[in-house]
Amino acid sequence: MRTANLFRSVMRFLDDGVHVVEAVYMWRRHRLMFPFGIVTFLGMVAVAEWAGWDEWATRIVIGLAAVAVAVAASTDYKVVAQTTDGLFLLQASRIRQVATRMLEKLPSDVTIEPVGGTILAADWAVAGSVYTCLLYTSD
Repeated sequence: MRTANLFRSVMRFLDDGVHVVEAVYMWRRHRLMFPFGIVTFLGMVAVAEWAGWDEWATRIVIGLAAVAVAVAASTDYKVVAQTTDGLFLLQASRIRQVATRMLEKLPSDVTIEPVGGTILAADWAVAGSVYTCLLYTSD
């Protein structure tokens, strides 16, 4: 289901007669994501205290919820699509795994290579930027 939705979302931005061969949803975190998350957590714990939440457990939960929003806001989501007309880089949605707009057609000599990862996700260098993508997604 998710793969079909991703393919359909990419097709909206392609010319007639061009088909998607493969598409990958990927993301990268901003280099200052950790400091941003820490400052957000501390700030929201302070705001929760100022707002009158007396229990530390409640303050921590509010801080963690704010960190989740901060991490999502500092993450860049992209789709790389291999088509019958070449490789394309598209902006992707933060919530759903779909392409939201066309960014560029990648040159035919673009470098795409694995640079690391874990058992669940792989890190790939795409045109000089390192992105993470899941190794397995169930439809």
